[in-house]
Amino acid sequence: MACFVECFNQILNLQTKNLKSNIMKKKISFILLGFILSQGILLSQTSAQADSMVYTLGFSTYLSHTDRFGSGFDIYTDSAGYTYISGNTRDKNFPATEGAYQTELKGEGEADAFVAKFTPEGEIVFATLIGGTKREHHTGLTVDEQGFIYLAGGTHSSDFPVTEGVYDTSFNGEGVWAGDVFLTKINPIGTDIIFSTFIGGEVEETVSGGSIKIDSKGNIIIAGVTLSHDFPLTKGVIDKETTKNHGFLSKFSPDGEKLLFSTFFGSSPLEMILGLAIDDKDNIYIVGPTYSDDLPVTDNAVRKEMILPKAQGEIDHYIAKINETGSKILYLSYFAGGGYGSSNIKWSKPNRLLVSGSALEEGFPVTANAISEKGKGKRDGFISVFNSETMTLEYSTLFGGTEAENIMAADFLNKDTIVIGGTTSSADFPLTEDALYSEYPVCEKTFNSTFFARKKSFVSVIDIKNSKLLYSTYLGSCFLFYIQPDKLGNISFVAEAGQRAEVGMTGFPVTENAIMEPPTYTMVGRLLLNAIPEPEKVIIAVPVEDAILESYVGKYELMAGFVLTITKYDSQLKVQATGQGEGPIIPISQNKFVIEGVEAQLTFNKNEAGEVESMTLHQHGMDNICKKLED
Repeated sequence: MACFVECFNQILNLQTKNLKSNIMKKKISFILLGFILSQGILLSQTSAQADSMVYTLGFSTYLSHTDRFGSGFDIYTDSAGYTYISGNTRDKNFPATEGAYQTELKGEGEADAFVAKFTPEGEIVFATLIGGTKREHHTGLTVDEQGFIYLAGGTHSSDFPVTEGVYDTSFNGEGVWAGDVFLTKINPIGTDIIFSTFIGGEVEETVSGGSIKIDSKGNIIIAGVTLSHDFPLTKGVIDKETTKNHGFLSKFSPDGEKLLFSTFFGSSPLEMILGLAIDDKDNIYIVGPTYSDDLPVTDNAVRKEMILPKAQGEIDHYIAKINETGSKILYLSYFAGGGYGSSNIKWSKPNRLLVSGSALEEGFPVTANAISEKGKGKRDGFISVFNSETMTLEYSTLFGGTEAENIMAADFLNKDTIVIGGTTSSADFPLTEDALYSEYPVCEKTFNSTFFARKKSFVSVIDIKNSKLLYSTYLGSCFLFYIQPDKLGNISFVAEAGQRAEVGMTGFPVTENAIMEPPTYTMVGRLLLNAIPEPEKVIIAVPVEDAILESYVGKYELMAGFVLTITKYDSQLKVQATGQGEGPIIPISQNKFVIEGVEAQLTFNKNEAGEVESMTLHQHGMDNICKKLED
């Protein structure tokens, strides 16, 4: 017997495509039933649960449509467990909160940047747009101890909001895929800008998630990529060559008025800085992809020569340590060849530096206590920990299944425990027995290791001291997936889910308190460490006479062209949505029925004559009346 496991959002999405988009009609369009058969599901390999590390789903919700290109999310969690996310959206119904700095899109059909803050329970504290009349794209954010939010991103808008007295109030130019970079400080409640400035040249530049940090003096460091040969540079920095692409690294004063230093890094067709970290002495660490074969590597480098790519999509990477004034390279090495373009870096006290990403490098340096010494797939994820003072490699392992992995974010839960998140196309990705989700859609052709294919997201926790996989689970399918733990070990996540430029099921779990359900693309949620799970709801069927069941049989119109059909087989009622298969509904009273595993009820309503005249679909506190159609 087929297992009915998901909602019928796909058919409802199509039926409501031409409706005016407001929250009420969106809620109607999410409804529920869609009986998608779980065919072609493969259970991934699992290892036994270790210690007491168990994660449950705290909240999980869709937020909004993203842009078609360059959605570029970032995520941050504060000491109280609040989650902040940034990205870009062209959703006219973005759930901006009352009193937010900007509540509507400024450009017709163009994307604006956004910032949203969530409580630990998943409620929106505030959500604001920020942008001009043209397109905003990649973003990065961080939050200081007072709760002020710092947002960096790319913009094509010459009228992007900037403030008086800052470093640069003039838009400098744009190219095909980007314009200037902006740096904006927002107040803790999302209602106003403290300062906002441009930085850029006559062509184009942008940043990425994880590319903005605050040092011990309150200075703001941003990093990214530029094609502008006139990008602003300062004296005495490490690189001022003006050829090809460059990574850039720039430091601003706390008030955004002064450019303390600005330097290029590297020079090649795909030179970027994609990861940025700061230690407690304000030394700066960067990682990114490179085609430069002449980087000034230091004597203690792990690898001193670039690995030339053997196939399209492969690229080498580097890791560098730079002093706080941007004037000296303290360490530089090539590292992790043959991987995807993204790489990540995090620093933690007292001297732990975590680098992660993907690699396809013969002889990739692994340590004796590695979980996996050899690669298993087309590309494997890697996790490497350096001593940040000596830049010696203390732990390094490959990690993944037999296809391709990309670790998009990683962080320390403590000095010996690391959490990683990213995407995989491996049906045999290593999972633990207590995984929240362990199924992989092997028969879905859209899931594969090609660049634009859908991947499964994953969250894994590794004990690097004892070389143990403590926890590992799949989540939904997506293109981008970032995580950020809080101080208690709970893990917030944000994803670009769904198919690009198309409405589609994403497979992400959606909790009962969700702000929105499909069709949307930005997914936000939180996993709770060692939380006591809620008891499973048990549905107890109530006996209902056949004559009463028979009276409920018929067609009920939810909206024009969309009908729920109730049929009866022996003593069992079933429901079928237009264009979908049918599934059983269970009586919990004489006129109320539920679908097992779905938070919704169907209530049959009678008129004064005792005849069934309608059916009410109840979900998330909303009642939607479906009129019974005459035979």
